[in-house]
Amino acid sequence: MASSQSTEFEEFDDDLLSEDTCVVTLSHNELLYLDDCLTLMIERPYENPMESGTHTATMRNILPTAPLAVPIELVEKIGMGVLYATDEDNIGKEAEIEFDIPELYMLREITQSYIKVGNEPVGFNIKRKLYKAIYAERYEKIKQVDRIITDYNSTASPDKRISTPIETTKDSFSSP
Repeated sequence: MASSQSTEFEEFDDDLLSEDTCVVTLSHNELLYLDDCLTLMIERPYENPMESGTHTATMRNILPTAPLAVPIELVEKIGMGVLYATDEDNIGKEAEIEFDIPELYMLREITQSYIKVGNEPVGFNIKRKLYKAIYAERYEKIKQVDRIITDYNSTASPDKRISTPIETTKDSFSSP
């Protein structure tokens, strides 16, 4: 069991260190929501003359409305998306923004799925887009295997049937 868990953590670490990128399409409201949730991470020199070097700080205090300090590159991407989506020439168009995997995980951390702007379920929409960008390929492979096994099980005798990956996942989350 421990080796299985360590493999899962290694895969997660690989995702976080991945240089792969994904394009995510975001609406005007989604971009403004994300922008409101971010604060800029900056490097500042220590104020105490006895300490040398720099430390990481934020432009504003971490608050429930801005719970995550992020690098300037992510603020720039969201900012350019806001400018695109709010430009009069682009009314109704969504911005396509290229994120790397660690940035997608950062955005996932700040997105509250219950947030709505007007009638638009902004939080839910963002979460779904982020998870699709990160996991869609893996999820589609699991679905393909699930279909193959389901087809096999439809003709196999009961003692020869096997669990599908989706059934196995459901079983791992059910309470005893």
